[in-house]
Amino acid sequence: MVANVLSIPPGKPFLRTLAEALLSGQIVEGFCYDGDPLSLADVTFYVPSRRAARSLAAAFAAVLGESHGSRSAILPRIRPLGEGDEATIFSASGEGGGGQLPAMPELERRLNLARLARAWRHLADRVPGEELPEGTPERVTSASEALWLAGDLGVLLDEIETEGTSFAKLAGLAPDALAAWWQTTLSFLEIVTDHWPKLLESRGVTSEAAAKNAWLRSETARLLAGGAKGPVIVAGSTATSPATLDLMHAVAHLPNGALVLPGLDRHIGSQGFAAIDREVAIAAPGHPQYGLKRILTRFAMAPEAVPHLDADLSPRLARRETFLSSALRPAETTAHWAEEAQAFGPDALDGVALIEAADPRIEALAIAVAMRDALEAPGATAALITPDRRLARRVLAELERFGITANDSAGKPLSNTAPGTLLAAALTVALEPGDPVALLGLLKHPLCRLGRPAIAARNAARAIELIAIRGTVDVADGARLGEIVARRIDQIESLPAGEIGRLLTRPARNVRRAEYEAARLFAQDFAAALQPLATLRGAEPREIADYAVAVTNALEMLARDETGAPAELYAGENGAALAAFLSELVAAPQTGFSFPAEELPDAMEALSAGVTVKPRGGLSARAFVLGTLEARLEGIDTAILGSLNEGVWPAGAKSGAFLSRLMRREIALDPPERRIGLAAHDFWMAMGAGRVVLTRSRRMDGAPTIASRWLQRLTTLAGPEASAELAARGQAYVDAAEGLETAADAPRIARPTPRPPVEMRPRRYSVTEVETLIRDPYAVHARRILKLEALPPLMRAPHARERGELIHAIVADFVIKGIDPTEADAAEELALIAREQFERAALPGEIAAVWWPRIERTTQEFLSWEKTRDETVRERLAERSGASEFPGIGVTLSGRSDRIDRLKDGRIVILDFKTGSQPSVKQARTLLSPQLALEGGMAMRGDFEGTSSGETIADLVYVRLKERELKEEGLETGGTKTVQPCDPTALSDTAMRRFEGLAALYLKPETAFGSRLRPMLAADFSGDYDHLARVKEWSVAGADDVEGDGE
Repeated sequence: MVANVLSIPPGKPFLRTLAEALLSGQIVEGFCYDGDPLSLADVTFYVPSRRAARSLAAAFAAVLGESHGSRSAILPRIRPLGEGDEATIFSASGEGGGGQLPAMPELERRLNLARLARAWRHLADRVPGEELPEGTPERVTSASEALWLAGDLGVLLDEIETEGTSFAKLAGLAPDALAAWWQTTLSFLEIVTDHWPKLLESRGVTSEAAAKNAWLRSETARLLAGGAKGPVIVAGSTATSPATLDLMHAVAHLPNGALVLPGLDRHIGSQGFAAIDREVAIAAPGHPQYGLKRILTRFAMAPEAVPHLDADLSPRLARRETFLSSALRPAETTAHWAEEAQAFGPDALDGVALIEAADPRIEALAIAVAMRDALEAPGATAALITPDRRLARRVLAELERFGITANDSAGKPLSNTAPGTLLAAALTVALEPGDPVALLGLLKHPLCRLGRPAIAARNAARAIELIAIRGTVDVADGARLGEIVARRIDQIESLPAGEIGRLLTRPARNVRRAEYEAARLFAQDFAAALQPLATLRGAEPREIADYAVAVTNALEMLARDETGAPAELYAGENGAALAAFLSELVAAPQTGFSFPAEELPDAMEALSAGVTVKPRGGLSARAFVLGTLEARLEGIDTAILGSLNEGVWPAGAKSGAFLSRLMRREIALDPPERRIGLAAHDFWMAMGAGRVVLTRSRRMDGAPTIASRWLQRLTTLAGPEASAELAARGQAYVDAAEGLETAADAPRIARPTPRPPVEMRPRRYSVTEVETLIRDPYAVHARRILKLEALPPLMRAPHARERGELIHAIVADFVIKGIDPTEADAAEELALIAREQFERAALPGEIAAVWWPRIERTTQEFLSWEKTRDETVRERLAERSGASEFPGIGVTLSGRSDRIDRLKDGRIVILDFKTGSQPSVKQARTLLSPQLALEGGMAMRGDFEGTSSGETIADLVYVRLKERELKEEGLETGGTKTVQPCDPTALSDTAMRRFEGLAALYLKPETAFGSRLRPMLAADFSGDYDHLARVKEWSVAGADDVEGDGE
């Protein structure tokens, strides 16, 4: 019997045309819809995917309602073939019947493959004398690595079984003919050739790809045996597997069967068709007609013999189809371009525009503008068609500015939903303690309710953040949060009211005492909710099902609302996706793939990577974002083909993770160019839309891009004039997009110069605050007058600042206790003080173990230094506070000196202990950093306890307490003999007079608190109030600027 093979041109909506053709009797001889609601019930369609099945059913409903006035009818049976990347639709029970083995579920397969991958050792471990390339890893090290590798192995397994080749061919590759790395790969692939088939046999199951092939063969046999009562039609497939091709061949030869091909090129000619052959040209699989050529070769049919349904196109689409056929012809026949180019007029690409944007951001916005423009026509549809998910996400976001929520066929990853982020955050906080950002993210997560109303949960989380997570030094461990918060609250409540400001910043002081108890209880419940996971730390390795139970329990405890139920966790399509994912993990069989809990966050990321959520409603019925496969059969008024750059569309011809091009050929797998051919066919079909917009960006990730080979062919054949018109039509969208981003010129703001009322200006300064008043008066204004304080940094482990404070406390305590450094037991007494301060600091064990030897060396250096000074020092005063009054202006200067030493000659030395290198002696001598000199001036006035008026300053000294060296830097000599000496008494007096003048200046109503008058570094904008002063807007400083007045 002659095969009944038909085609629908790319200029027609495939599925609607298919429905209309069947109803009008054009597909199967003797069948025509007669208005009987039951007449379609015996019709069977085989289509590539489930989306195509749904769309075909919708097309039938639309055509029946519009053209035939049918209000009800039983639609045909529409069965998906499961082509492309779509998850298999073949059940584990063996749908084909006939004793077919059940398919192993995908999760079970991946876990088994991961176990085999992690257990594998290289050939060199088993064959003495075999050497592998240097640096070759000996084994898969982590659970996540094994799971990702298992995913790649699964792709190879599916490809081998789908293509109908044999594992034996893979095992038969001669290792000696391959490089050492490929020999290693072959030894690894024994998992596929040896262990995997044995595992399947022992379990009495088969793979999903094999189950699909068996189902297709079963369907083929059933149809050939007369199992079809009504018409049978295979439509839209390009035969990605031999089993599918067998089914198509059988159906096309049935008396009531038909094969309908998508977009067979009717202009290519016999010469061009003959050139699409792997034996003729290595690049032949990359041609858009390669798959259809393979089908027609099986049927021994010429393309001219294939009728086209609804072949009459509009003149514009007919010209475009002819032009595209020529532009995409095989490379071996492009010699015809010279003569064909003359036949094509400038209108060959009417209705086509080309957007060439500077970068992906402008490309996405221009696409959004084009879609918005296309939707102006009543009832019109528009779709972005692209394999680039980054571009798709950008366009979806840009469409929101126009109020368009496009229907995205890919959905969104579970990891980008609220339940998915809760899952990731809970695992990180419970099993990888130490990250305060993750801890705070989980604590303030909208689903983290812990049995409370949402507003109560948020208030408690805010209180915990301000009093226990910000500005504290500890390990950010969610499982200990109850203990951390309770200790912090006890610490706050034990302080006198006047000292709380020393411990808490203004934002934390705004937390009412009444909120403390709610915060304490919330933290306790939070820690308890994480216990199912936290108790797994350091435990014996377990399998994913055991972990999934603990994960589910923890998430449900975290997400409990005031009714005690985790309703929001599983609400909507996002929650349903999480529930399905966790349920699958909980039900996962024991496979022997176990791993420690510390690897669970990364392993869960690997397992959830392919889980997507597709919204069920609330989306546009006219705006779409489609992948290239989904778009192939859809009828769209305006198609926007995005990311037409080499490496994106089409993607590169990659041979895969395990097989070289030669190895693929040896085992009869399709070459990598086959994927390019499928992408080219998708491009060919998409170009049949009424209006087409082609887009690309000239740069991506900072590097120049190369236009897609198809785009290059189009512009080459079209010639400069037509290409310019093409670009001009696209440039209109780019100009509109850039116009949306162009803001009206605004006057450049000036440096802020606030002038608050005199009565609001500070009348008291600390010696440490004076440097801020000199360098950045605006910061003083913001903190002291506006009462603004930056949020403290998040909880962190102790570091240099805490180590410095600890050393300060040790050396101060040494003096306060009156220990004589020359006594025999001085070193023992100093060590005892250091131990006491260490215990008081309550450092984590791992930090204390590192710090203690350093502190010991520093204290030894300190004691040696004290001994050298004993001959000249009569009295040591530590941590003395004082205040100097300036009655002429009504201002007070306060300070606290680290150390004042009275020499035996009656003079005094002001000491400031530093563990860092700032401020420098030069900054102190020039009074840009006047703290030390101001302390000297206060001592000269007798304003420190233990001093009297008229004191003489012998020196002002920075004592640098380094781990292996203690260094004195006195301002008198500048720390070196080469610097001109200065009189510390005169310097102290000058500092006091300058401060008085400065304070008086800022009490004048006309004096402004300017921003960054003398910054330390001109290009450093990290000050607490720089963003408030909008420094980057008015500053002329650039990234290459050097220091300001730091020195």
